[in-house]
Amino acid sequence: MGNSNSKFVLPSVAVAVVVCLACLCCAGAIGLYYGDRFISDMLNPTTPDTPVTPSVDVPLNQPTADTSGLPEWTVIVYSAADDDVLEENMWFDVNEMELVGSTPQVNIVVQIDRYARGFSGDGDWSDTRRYLIQRDGDLNHITSPVVESVGEADMGHPQTLVDFVTWAVQRYPAKKYALVMSDHGGGWTGGFSDFSAPNSSLTMPEIVSSIEQIRQNTGIDKFELIGFDACLMGQIEVFGSLYPYSNYMVASEEVIPGYGWSYAAWLGQLTQNPALDGGGLSQSIVSTYVVNDTLLTEVRATEAEIAQEESTTTLSAIQSARVPDVIGAMNQFVSAMASIDQGLVAEARTYTRSYFSLFGEDVSPSFIDLGNFSEVLTSLTSDPEVQQTAIQLQAAIDSAVVTEKHGINMSGSNGIAFHFPDSDVYYLTEFSSDFPPYYAESSYKFLDQSVWDEFLAYHYTGEEFAPQEGMTTTPSRAAEIVAPGASQLTIGPIQISDTEISGDEVVTVSTTVEGNVAYIHTALYFWDPDTESYWIGDVSYYIAENTATVDGVNMPDYGDSPVQVQYEWSPSLYAMTDGTHDAYVLLEPYEYLSADGETVYTVYGQYTDAQSGIPVEASLFFDADGNFLYAYAYPDADENGASTPVEITPQLGDTFTDYVQYYTYDADDNPIFNYDLSEDVFTWGEEGFSFYASYPADGDYAVGIIAYDFDNNFVASYGTITYTR
Repeated sequence: MGNSNSKFVLPSVAVAVVVCLACLCCAGAIGLYYGDRFISDMLNPTTPDTPVTPSVDVPLNQPTADTSGLPEWTVIVYSAADDDVLEENMWFDVNEMELVGSTPQVNIVVQIDRYARGFSGDGDWSDTRRYLIQRDGDLNHITSPVVESVGEADMGHPQTLVDFVTWAVQRYPAKKYALVMSDHGGGWTGGFSDFSAPNSSLTMPEIVSSIEQIRQNTGIDKFELIGFDACLMGQIEVFGSLYPYSNYMVASEEVIPGYGWSYAAWLGQLTQNPALDGGGLSQSIVSTYVVNDTLLTEVRATEAEIAQEESTTTLSAIQSARVPDVIGAMNQFVSAMASIDQGLVAEARTYTRSYFSLFGEDVSPSFIDLGNFSEVLTSLTSDPEVQQTAIQLQAAIDSAVVTEKHGINMSGSNGIAFHFPDSDVYYLTEFSSDFPPYYAESSYKFLDQSVWDEFLAYHYTGEEFAPQEGMTTTPSRAAEIVAPGASQLTIGPIQISDTEISGDEVVTVSTTVEGNVAYIHTALYFWDPDTESYWIGDVSYYIAENTATVDGVNMPDYGDSPVQVQYEWSPSLYAMTDGTHDAYVLLEPYEYLSADGETVYTVYGQYTDAQSGIPVEASLFFDADGNFLYAYAYPDADENGASTPVEITPQLGDTFTDYVQYYTYDADDNPIFNYDLSEDVFTWGEEGFSFYASYPADGDYAVGIIAYDFDNNFVASYGTITYTR
């Protein structure tokens, strides 16, 4: 059994009519470090006005040797596969590369470290090996000769990165270099861990310093391309830190499927046309992503299946020289934003296209799209300076993004994300001793050029907005955190048209909410008299009568306060099925309305792949019709609660067990949240997973309405119903 804070609040056993709590939890089990990937097809398909921009002085150490006789490219892949979830996927990536292989004009060099207790195929070796990739058609074995084994290297140590890339450049010199870092990613928190080493991962400052050391060791000026086949790395904090060392960068704002990039496809295009520059190569990486992945081709995925795979993905290519323009335009936009009502800023943050939250479900997602945020804010304010600087920022982003693509469920993605936390996450990432290094320390390379750190301090502590050039601002540790998005929410008693129902009788549930409302949920709890606990049966979005849409992102329009809430409850709970086994599960709301108007729901539990037999925390995602969409796993190497997402591809024989979430009560009648694994095991077969509505069990239920403000605080009100089939 595990205990945790929860965004749900339950009435006392006596069923208090109104409960008002401020959800101030920071998700004690913080999701840090990583996030990522999947397995999928190889097809070989054939200037705005710029504000004052920052600059970073990087000494140029251009090699003096004549490069005319060298190959065009050396592609350097740093594959940190010492991981219980991603090992097989990343091993398969190397097999994909072998479908193309090195040529006289393109060297493909890989360092891969495998996991000792996961995927057992291909000899089950677990040391760290360096390869010059040679062509073959065998997807079951890496047949390229091992150039060098370096034993068990810690891929999460910066010196390991320095040593390998220095070795690759010196041994396989070329006119242009691409560095691809593959593993878990976590945006500005870094990533690239090693499960065989304690507390292993690369922070952003370590990645920056490693690349600086590599330049000094090798004398190269810039990488033609730096790419992250890793989750959540497509952020201005990352691009703003690395643009001085590259001509182009490729990364994703969102989680990357476990199978990662389509290596055979884009490497095939590069070997066919080695004269490509970094811009052309980055376009190839983006255009082939998911749709041309070898795994999907091997399993003969249909167009509809590939479209579903692609629907939740993003990938963008950035021209490094344009990043200072984006930072400069962002500075002007942020400065204008500081002069308006900060409650509107918090509202825009809440409704902007967001990406997976590393910091738990109890807080608002803090990684959001920069361009979409500027669009949402301009829809909320007519301030002329905000309007003008938003246009300039959007133009700068468009100019910097060479190409980007996003799936249908990722509308509002424009290629560059940024970190805008709610007050809880701001406290966690800037004040809490449980979270070193802080945001300001991790993102210093970007923040030295930006006024974003000064704005966050102003927005959440009330400190004067005083931009400082060439330095990073940290808030006073004595400052009191305020929350501009917080509201004095109140909620009236729940009105239920009938409290004793049977069969298919429908009841009307209603109340009134006052304050600045961001989202409203409906909730259903089943009372278990044997254990004297409330089992959480269902939580859903309350869909507003009106919906506002900005760049494909939908948000509720509840109208002016007070908000009248009314819905009909038809007796039902939801059951999940694998085609053979059926059982009740808790579906929790994940996305309000996707671009196609569908609500997305998730089931939390443990996922075990048939190959490794290792269970890992995971979530399954479904649309409102019960159709399976995708799955994320949350590996935790050190069992310290620090994890980030990995998108996984279900295979035949994989199993999933859901968590039962419930409340018990202490001696003072205070609710205590608990969760346990259920006894139900769902097995992925030909029918996959789905859910459907089912009659509830006979008994007493608490029905509730929960209202959230723009800082994720909530109030709730409950009433009781007795149901008999």
